[in-house]
Amino acid sequence: MYFAFGIMHIMNKNVILAGLAIAVLAGSAWWFTQNSFTHPLPLSEGDKIESWDLDGTYKDGGELEKKANDQIVRLQGFLGGDQSGKDDDPTDYELRVGIANQYELLGDGKRAYEHLGRALVIDSLHTGLAWHNLGALMVKLNALQTARTAYAKAVEAQSGVIQYHIARLEFLTSRFAEDTGAIEGAFQEAESTFGDAAPILQIKSAWFTESGRYQEAISALEKMKRLMGGRDADIDREIARLKALP
Repeated sequence: MYFAFGIMHIMNKNVILAGLAIAVLAGSAWWFTQNSFTHPLPLSEGDKIESWDLDGTYKDGGELEKKANDQIVRLQGFLGGDQSGKDDDPTDYELRVGIANQYELLGDGKRAYEHLGRALVIDSLHTGLAWHNLGALMVKLNALQTARTAYAKAVEAQSGVIQYHIARLEFLTSRFAEDTGAIEGAFQEAESTFGDAAPILQIKSAWFTESGRYQEAISALEKMKRLMGGRDADIDREIARLKALP
């Protein structure tokens, strides 16, 4: 009798321990899923981030910092909700981008990078916002090759959003001004969708001017002028200045 009771006790104990082990494993799997992932935008070869700290405009040790931290907690509380986007309910993609924005305001580039990456895990193919924001973040962290990839991916994901083309063109013409082939290719991509759009022409004229290609800069400005009704004193002055250059 005592022997049978002992066997039953051991068996019950083993069942309990097995249940606890399963629970621990399940919890560990959940934690791993939530806290470990492969970032869709690894640092490009040659890029090295010396410090992830940014000049956080809300990192004041006071009211603004508290506001950003409270907003992070609030946004995190919505994660895992309705993903339809209906009734203005934010999707996890939007929430991750929002959380990243708050961390950037706090000067925490590492966590901003992480949450933008988590947004891309949700959608890296059809939405350009997280790619665009990663491009801007990488510029601040001086990881320029990585930023270049991010800006290109934003255009690839949503080629119909002119702001992503503008951000890419401004970045390339300011940071990689000598890479003529890449810049001209980026202009061609933008113009194939938007034609002679004034913001694109403005970037083009500035790049041509910096490159000493004055006649091409003048042509771009003249197109801008026509788009704006044929009269613009600022454009006229710039054209006159360029014509006077040797």
